[in-house]
Amino acid sequence: MSGLQRLFEAGLITIILVAVFMMLSLVSYHPSDPGWSQTAWGGDIRNAAGPAGAWLADILLFVFGFSAYLMPLLMVLVGWGALWRPRALNDICYLTLSLRIIGFLMLLLSLQGLASMNVGNIYYFSSGGLIGDMLVSALEPIVGTLGSTLLLLCAFATGVTFMTGWSWLLIVERLGAGALTAPSWIGSLPQRLANWQMKTFSPNEQERAPALASANTQQAQAAETDVPETGFSGWRRFKDRLTRSNDDEPVAALGSNASTLSEEEDPLLAPLPEQSEQRPKLQKKQPPPRKAAPARKEPTIGAVEEADAPITSIDDANDWAMGEAEEDLDLPWLKEDAEEANTSTAAPQAPAPARPAPRKGQLLPMPSVELLDPPKPRQHTVSEEELDRIARLVEAKLADYNVQANVVGVYPGPVITRFELDLAPGIKVSKISRLDRDLARSLSAISVRVVEVIPGKPYIGLELPNTRRDTVYLREVMDSPAFEESKHPLTMVLGQDIAGEPVIVNLGKMPHVLVAGTTGSGKSVGVNVMILSMLYKATPEEVRFIMIDPKMLELSVYEGIPHLLTEVVTDMKDAANALRWCVGEMERRYKLLSAVGVRNLQGYNTKIQEAMDAGDPIRDPLWDPTQSMDTAPPALEKLPNIVVVIDEFADMMMIVGKKVEELIARIAQKARAAGIHLILATQRPSVDVITGLIKANIPTRMSFQVSSKIDSRTILDQQGAESLLGMGDMLYVPAGESAPTRVHGAFVDDHEVHKVVAAWKERGEPDYIEDILSGDVGAEGLLPGEVPEGGDQENDALYDEAVAFVVETRRGSISGVQRQLKVGYNRAARLIEQMERQGIVSEPMGSGQREVLAPPPVRERN
Repeated sequence: MSGLQRLFEAGLITIILVAVFMMLSLVSYHPSDPGWSQTAWGGDIRNAAGPAGAWLADILLFVFGFSAYLMPLLMVLVGWGALWRPRALNDICYLTLSLRIIGFLMLLLSLQGLASMNVGNIYYFSSGGLIGDMLVSALEPIVGTLGSTLLLLCAFATGVTFMTGWSWLLIVERLGAGALTAPSWIGSLPQRLANWQMKTFSPNEQERAPALASANTQQAQAAETDVPETGFSGWRRFKDRLTRSNDDEPVAALGSNASTLSEEEDPLLAPLPEQSEQRPKLQKKQPPPRKAAPARKEPTIGAVEEADAPITSIDDANDWAMGEAEEDLDLPWLKEDAEEANTSTAAPQAPAPARPAPRKGQLLPMPSVELLDPPKPRQHTVSEEELDRIARLVEAKLADYNVQANVVGVYPGPVITRFELDLAPGIKVSKISRLDRDLARSLSAISVRVVEVIPGKPYIGLELPNTRRDTVYLREVMDSPAFEESKHPLTMVLGQDIAGEPVIVNLGKMPHVLVAGTTGSGKSVGVNVMILSMLYKATPEEVRFIMIDPKMLELSVYEGIPHLLTEVVTDMKDAANALRWCVGEMERRYKLLSAVGVRNLQGYNTKIQEAMDAGDPIRDPLWDPTQSMDTAPPALEKLPNIVVVIDEFADMMMIVGKKVEELIARIAQKARAAGIHLILATQRPSVDVITGLIKANIPTRMSFQVSSKIDSRTILDQQGAESLLGMGDMLYVPAGESAPTRVHGAFVDDHEVHKVVAAWKERGEPDYIEDILSGDVGAEGLLPGEVPEGGDQENDALYDEAVAFVVETRRGSISGVQRQLKVGYNRAARLIEQMERQGIVSEPMGSGQREVLAPPPVRERN
């Protein structure tokens, strides 16, 4: 228990103690006791709370009258609501709270005024107290006694509505419906009592229970059928619309021929005058309820599953219900008693089959999902009445802008709610798209996103943010059947769609992904979710990572896990070497695939495994006897997928240069079949970072909230990302599709990442490849026309000319050398870097310029 929780509980106990003391002093009040309003003789004090209680009761009764007896109860209710669940204070709707406070004050003042006018005194105090007398004395000279009573009654009814949210119209309708159904219900009361007695006292007549239940159901239906329609048809239709199941039958739209209410029957539900009479039925889809995370239990030796026995009697049903209740309550003492009973009475059972031995190099078991925080139950479900109200409001606001549209579908989700609109003939979608900001202002929303095309439907979508958003937890999505049933090692979790369904993707089919989003939009959390989901699906023999983190903060937490091919790269020169190594590894794998006779990495691993199982492993066809001491070529082994994660590649391109773009483009073009995949993330989705060459080779895009429509078009080729809500809200465009999918990204906290990383560190150590960062990868890894870094001046014939130009002009810039020698950018950059190693120029400064360290040439005097 935290310290804050202890303080809250102590405060609650104190409030309850004060309330009990106050009630005790009021109940045991006696007029002869000394108090604030009088001085009595010095006899015994009869108040059970002593002199302090006598004074307190005297003051409360003098000021509040009989309403003082409500004060202790109010204190307990307010204290319980505010202090028992302190975490709920963050989710308070202050508008609702203000209305409740105003309603309570109106209720209290009206009660005191009515009591002061119509109820006799309490002892020698006014029943309305000092406040009630002052209120009546102020109203009666103006509106009279009758007018004061009417005003106070009106204030009382309004205060009840503000404080409790009750509707007096619905109360009257329900009372009327109850009065009509009361005779039928009273007439069937003897039969109900007889049925209850039969169930309670006649266990031998259990066979009659189904027939009696059927008879009771028919009789109840007949009683409801006998209710006349006159006067209550509006309420019955409204009640049916509220209570109808969403899965059995869609809710009828307001305005359809069958269930339209005329304005005289119910003005609250009357259609707008500018809307047409014929409207499609309004379909509503509720999000799936969030369930508690199931406890994953290891198989117990000796446990045998039994088939479910049929329920043949009421005793069996009671036993089954008790068992279900014990499971739901999760009471530890019940489980202990059950385990002791099973231990003492159960017969010896056959042992369960042993777990198969792990393959060579395989790390078992995988980390448990118990390391992740369990999801919290959702508490912000939007009611159907609220959805209907917002739907009508959307139609009205669109009508203000001369747009005739009907809401035909409502899909509430954890973060946003989509309203599907059926536009009137002749209205263009572009007209509504231009009204997104005006609609957001009219609907008091943060932003409104217009979905111009919904695949498979002739409607458009209007996505409004919920008043209170729910968090999508990574544990919740991982517990879904879609993730558990996926066996691919590159399975990734994204989050949930607008309907609350999990979104699970496969990186192998993408095959690369481009992620963009501003600071605070949830981009780094989304990258962590992708990495963790693969760590829960793949061993180091199946997936290896190369992580490049220019910020040295986001990906450094994964340092030391056995999946890494090299240390987390933070130096951008090493990052260029890592990408160059990936190019060389891609070319080597393609040669292996060609020699073995397969088309992709999956086929290669399958063929290698089949050869190993047959006892005839395939030998390395690329073996060079001059490079090793072995006399025979080694056997080929299975190759893992390689995932290159770059957290901020815009910063890397700024430091290293354009050659990184060429390396990334080369990997993106060819590396899919070789099992090398890219995850590129940037917070600056500008055209100089996400160039056309990169976009053409990375079709899968993922955009979190961006700052402008231009950035949205850069990453997605369409606008919409600027209207996202942040905190994991994203648009996902898979390869081969143009319509983005709204996804609410899963959330994972830093301590959860540390737990999973620590679990993998306990299971193995990384096996780093030193050549990745050294740049010694051979000629295969170099781009066309590129020479190895670190070579001397004989490697480039223009080196001396470049040195002479830099020393004479005293300008050590790459662009200057490029223009003077008429060479490409990469070659000019290599020349300048070679000069840096030779001490001719300095390292690049903040502006990108370099200081020329070599002395100027000595000119001969004439």
